Amino acid sequence: MSPQVHITYDLSEKNWRTFYNAYYTSDKRFKLRFIYGTGSWIIGVCGLFGLFDNKLIAFGMIAFGLYCVFAKQYLVNKAVKKIKVKPQFPGKIDYRIDQDKIAGIEQGKEFEFFWKTFYGYRDAAPGLLLYLKEASFFFIPNEAVSAEDKQEIINILRLNKVQDLATK
Repeated sequence: MSPQVHITYDLSEKNWRTFYNAYYTSDKRFKLRFIYGTGSWIIGVCGLFGLFDNKLIAFGMIAFGLYCVFAKQYLVNKAVKKIKVKPQFPGKIDYRIDQDKIAGIEQGKEFEFFWKTFYGYRDAAPGLLLYLKEASFFFIPNEAVSAEDKQEIINILRLNKVQDLATK
């Protein structure tokens, strides 16, 4: 195994949106919310056409349903908007990954975290998400790392018993 994987990559707003979308997509609650929301606005529309007499309830069901359907996109937009106000936006990834830790600079701040403190990781379509906590993550786009280095990182995570959240 190589002693260290070094990743340097310029981030874009598209990267941030893609990874926040992957983060929220992995949450099963959004899938259920989408199903409930779709059902709610369909029933609400049927209510407007005579399924039940109270139009206020029909409009309420439509509003609730649309909120549920678009909640994930709203949260992605909110997260990106919060990041965009930082002076370092869009940012640059500069990670050094070895057997014990991940270290580097992200958004102008130096960091170092040992693998034993990580909550888990997820290998998603856009790349690797490395979770410090359930709602706090680093990401490594597939374009930023070779397939061999990505597999090396996954092997390091497995050796350090970092939980694969895709199997959870």
